Order: sequence, then C-alpha cells, then structure tokens
Amino acid sequence: MKKTTLYLFALCIFPAISCKKSNSGGNSNVAASSYVSSAISTSSQQQIIDSFRYDSNHRLDSFMITIYDTTSGSAQYNSQTLQFIYVGANTYPSYYNAYDSALGNTNGDYHLLSYDAQNRIAKDTSLSGSGYVAYYTYPRNNLASTILWEGTLQDNLIDTLYMANGNIGTEVIYNAQIPGQPDVQQGDVNFSYAPTANPCYHAAIANSIGPLLFIASINGNGDFVDFNSKNAYEEASGTQQGGPNIAFKYTLANDSKGRLSRVTGAAAGLSGTIVYNYY
Repeated sequence: MKKTTLYLFALCIFPAISCKKSNSGGNSNVAASSYVSSAISTSSQQQIIDSFRYDSNHRLDSFMITIYDTTSGSAQYNSQTLQFIYVGANTYPSYYNAYDSALGNTNGDYHLLSYDAQNRIAKDTSLSGSGYVAYYTYPRNNLASTILWEGTLQDNLIDTLYMANGNIGTEVIYNAQIPGQPDVQQGDVNFSYAPTANPCYHAAIANSIGPLLFIASINGNGDFVDFNSKNAYEEASGTQQGGPNIAFKYTLANDSKGRLSRVTGAAAGLSGTIVYNYY
C-alpha cells in the first residue's frame, strides 16, 4: 500500500500553493508568463524540493520530488521523477516514465495516459505489470480520483477535490486502512484564499494533467503542492482520522516582479516556509 494517508497535517503546514493563476486581479498576468523552476518547503527536520522542467513549447517535461528528512533520527533521502512524453504538437502528454533512483528504480515505470473529450486526464495505466491504474472523473466540475495501487479495490485511494470559484474548497480522502476492508474517511481539509495568483499556473498543464500531478505529489510525499486552484490559499483547517483537528494561517510575500515568492506558516509549535524560484 502506498503512502497516501496522514499527509494532511504536512499539507496544511506547508502549502506550496496551486500552480494556477488568479482570475481575480492581483498578479495574474505576471504569474501566467512566469515559469517556476522549484518550490522548496523547509521545516526543522525536513526539506522537500519540487522541481519543474519545461520544453521549448512550455509543456511540462518533468516533475521531480526530492526529500531530505531527519525525523527518524538519521538522515534519509528519497526522490521521484515523472518524465512526460508527448506525441507531435499535442499540449497534453501521451505517456510518462516514473522512476526513483534512490530506491534503485532507474529503468522506470512507463504509464499510458487516456483523456476525455475535453482533453482532461481520464485514466493512467502502468505498463510495467504492477497493476497500477488511476481513474479521473469530473462530477459537477469537481475533481475525483480513484487509485488502484495494484489494480484491484483491495488497496485503493479515493481523493475528491470539491471546487469553488475555481479553487479547491474542500478535499476529502477515503481509503482502507487494512487492504480488503471497507474504505473509511481518512481526513478532510477546507481552504480559504488570498487574491494572490498561484505562481506556476499554465492552463494547458493544469486543465489536462492537474489531477494526475496532484496524486503523484501525494504518492511522492511532496504533497505541499496543489495544482488545481486559481489562487494562493491563506488558511487551511480540517480533520484526520486518529489525529487532532488542524487549523493554520499563512503569510504570503511577493518578489519585486509581483510574483509569489515565499509562504510562511506556523501553528501549534510547528513552522515552515516555502520558497519559489523562477526561470
């Protein structure tokens, strides 16, 4: 079973803000013409680096999550890379190769991507024989993801993003704590937003594979990134099974060009920052 639960606490401390632009004033035009090279989340015992590369047509070429962690008492390192493959001039990828060199997976796991009539991701199928398959649907313009880690309902994740005014209003997560047992709600998070534009929104990316990138981020433990909201959120609150209720507020700062450059969050004795770097 993949690492998909109990991530909510980290998500709400370190929100790397959705890679989408704002439609409500602020710095949306600047954000739309800027490309983020990395978002770096730092806390007292962990640093997570999300790195982005684009091709000459500004299509997402690769998304890499790198983690440095000392919470166990010793230094730990891990990484996950998604390398996207495009056919012709399509703005959406047809395949991607996922690999984790830190765990010895240097050959990668190729995935076939399928889309609906609006060129939104509909299905992600592993071609390696692992059985992994993910289904994406859009009920009432919300984003629903059903992940079958080994191809069966015995071990799955159901993640639903309820959208409001172009932003994630609420996220709800279900899965089975024990494979084969009924799914139970693992947690939920509610967000409120600032007028600040998210720093790396580009419509062709977000509208086609935004939900896929969100799930990849969760699975790679780099889940402070939200790829599906228009604005930068400034408050987050929610619950998680077996844990305390959570509530955080964030301070946002822009660079000299008006782009979001730094997010700071602190609550309950915890603190962290996210720094954005641009090409």
